[in-house]
Amino acid sequence: MKTKLLLLTFLGFFAANAQTTYNLDWFTGIGANVDLTIDQGDTVIWTWGDALPHTVENESGNSVETFNSGVITGMGETYSYTFTVVGDNNYFCGIHGAASMSGNITVLEVLGVEENELNKISIYPNPASSTINLVLPKNMQTGQITAYDILGKQIYSQEFESEDNIAINISSWNTGSYFLKVVSGESMQTERFIKN
Repeated sequence: MKTKLLLLTFLGFFAANAQTTYNLDWFTGIGANVDLTIDQGDTVIWTWGDALPHTVENESGNSVETFNSGVITGMGETYSYTFTVVGDNNYFCGIHGAASMSGNITVLEVLGVEENELNKISIYPNPASSTINLVLPKNMQTGQITAYDILGKQIYSQEFESEDNIAINISSWNTGSYFLKVVSGESMQTERFIKN
């Protein structure tokens, strides 16, 4: 019952939140350039790539927002933060220092609804039983399409180049909800669809 409730809560949150979630690896020695450019309202999730203790915290005086994960230990552990203020957010690991683990999250102003819709991927039909069609915005000409099941397991991956519309055969996939992630350069979008 708890699993079903958690799943429904997660799906409801994802459907209600049209913003994008970005995933960053976080481990000792990753370097000083773990940078990302996102829109207002987007969420960043840092995932611990080793079993050592780390923090994710803003650099005082060089960040428009204040955030701090506290000390977290354990491979696969995560910390997430939703950025709402336009500007730069320098951050680092308070245990290992900025030279070993740091970066910058640049938050851009959200486009107007009409402009934003022109830059959004579209999946149809949704729900679908045999094929989904993916319509890409003009700013996504090359990149990678990856599909994940509801548990986060990757079940499909394809590179694309200079295509506005892409058809994906899903007839052999299990019935259920899936997430389709499209990465093109520094742009990444995730959309949910249902397989009948």
